Amino acid sequence: MQPQYQLICDFMHYGFLPKQSVAEKQAEFYRSILTDDSIPVFDSRSAHSARKLAVCIMRERFEARGVDQILLGLSAGFDSRGLLGVALDILAPENIIAFTTGQVGNNDFEKARLFTEGILPNHHLIETQAGNYDVQDWVRRIQKRPGQTGLIYGISETVGNNLKDYKRLCKVTGYLGDALSGKRLHGEHFEDWNSAKAAFLKKNEVFRPSDKRIIKSMVPEDYDPHHLLPDEPLLPKTLMTYNDQLDLCYRQHQRIRANFPPTRQEELHPLEFTEVKPSARTINVYDDPRWQKSYLLMPVEERLYQKHYKWMLKENWPEIFRDLVNPDDPRYAPPKKPEDPKARLEHSAKTALHTNWESLWKDNENFNKFARELIKSLARRDVVYWLDPMELLKEFDRDILGLGKILWCLTSLELNFRAGSLPIPETKPPATRLK
Repeated sequence: MQPQYQLICDFMHYGFLPKQSVAEKQAEFYRSILTDDSIPVFDSRSAHSARKLAVCIMRERFEARGVDQILLGLSAGFDSRGLLGVALDILAPENIIAFTTGQVGNNDFEKARLFTEGILPNHHLIETQAGNYDVQDWVRRIQKRPGQTGLIYGISETVGNNLKDYKRLCKVTGYLGDALSGKRLHGEHFEDWNSAKAAFLKKNEVFRPSDKRIIKSMVPEDYDPHHLLPDEPLLPKTLMTYNDQLDLCYRQHQRIRANFPPTRQEELHPLEFTEVKPSARTINVYDDPRWQKSYLLMPVEERLYQKHYKWMLKENWPEIFRDLVNPDDPRYAPPKKPEDPKARLEHSAKTALHTNWESLWKDNENFNKFARELIKSLARRDVVYWLDPMELLKEFDRDILGLGKILWCLTSLELNFRAGSLPIPETKPPATRLK
């Protein structure tokens, strides 16, 4: 496969372009904190010890910026609710302005409000289904992103109009919370490097279609995503699990972190990803070396299925984690997967991603026009020779259900071509299209 096409396939598999040099630098950062005895950790046997450290970190960062009121992006997930609990140890409830962005019908969006009832007077639900989509606006957004992390998301406006009065406030984010607590391990870890890589590749095929009735994968059969990952581990297994090395040094640091930049220039570790620009209005907590070290040195069994994390959250803030206290309460229980295939696809569209692409295509006229323009432009380029974008467009019109990730991939790809984040090959090799 020609290098330029391989680069395009890298993006269509991972959703970003992983760099081994960046991963190696980040691995050295982890080596430094995990072997530095001067960095304290919390006592994993004490839920209060973890709470005390989290409050200490947040208080330090508030005081460094003179913060007495914050914006908190809140979902039904554990990380943002954990930050709410920590913030309530420092600030009065009226000084925490929570907001939840998403689409009506999305499970995470609908449930977020349940966990702040009777706790926060200011929790705004911001619907994004009716957002406006402009191609040039999205091209500019991608051009501003660090490195080559050009995924697009369904949210058109980051903060809704009803939060304009709070735009001066610092925003608290939950970057790294789930990765450190063990959610990204998916209940397993591997003792050998190759098995860990295979699991990482499968879990990070971002655009893999939910429904395989048209195509099974967005990349051709002769593409091998292994070529971007090293043959040998980045660190000894005794220092950091193989699964963590891949997730933290590649996915978290190079893709996810693009949305959660560091807060101040002086907080940047000298080995960190220099393309990420600091933001004075963003406050992270879980990225503190003390918190990272505390979880990464914990026995991996305590992190599988977020065992320690869930226990710690439930013990410290039962009023916020009612779902952990009362897991059988139907208000909090996750929706059951339907048995009917079509109903399962509809369920997946609502729960698998923050954006329900199928619904966006059907219900938002602006997005539909936006996506059509991009897909037709991609077809004219004739770059993804193994796919037929115009035939896929026809399938979207017939029945978009289960094909949302294909739509997401095609629009993201064309926007990245226009933004100059991906090269446009000068020649097209002969090949058959995927069936």
